[in-house]
Amino acid sequence: MRTARDERLHELTLAYMEKDLLGTKWLWTVLLLMGIGILMTWFDSVLLTLLFPAAFLGSNLRYQVKKRQILESYIGEELATRHWRFWLVQNVVLSVTFAILLVQTMNMSFWQMWGLILIILLPIYLVSEWWFKSRMRRDDPDFVSDQEVYKNI
Repeated sequence: MRTARDERLHELTLAYMEKDLLGTKWLWTVLLLMGIGILMTWFDSVLLTLLFPAAFLGSNLRYQVKKRQILESYIGEELATRHWRFWLVQNVVLSVTFAILLVQTMNMSFWQMWGLILIILLPIYLVSEWWFKSRMRRDDPDFVSDQEVYKNI
């Protein structure tokens, strides 16, 4: 017999696998990022770095829309909308911060640039994920995080 949490995890896993383009999502993401890198080099424009965060947001948007629809049937529209808004705000903040750091550190060496980006972005991500999970677990006893869905695949 399945619990409500197991059922939700199963549905979210199926939605993620459907979005994953038969397990080749990583390949398309790498090709897209390589294409952006080539365009940046070809046109010598720093503004094209803004395509990096847009590519990451776009690659996960389809799953998040499906996830919201699934969650509405379990936890209601209000709480599902709260999940969606938090995901959107978190990713916009991380993406804008990433783009700003990328533009500001273009003159540094590769290792300095990525080290600085990780030092700043990683704590922001970890704190926002911790806060989101603790809030959602308080409101929803059957909460399933995206990391649990990824592990379940």
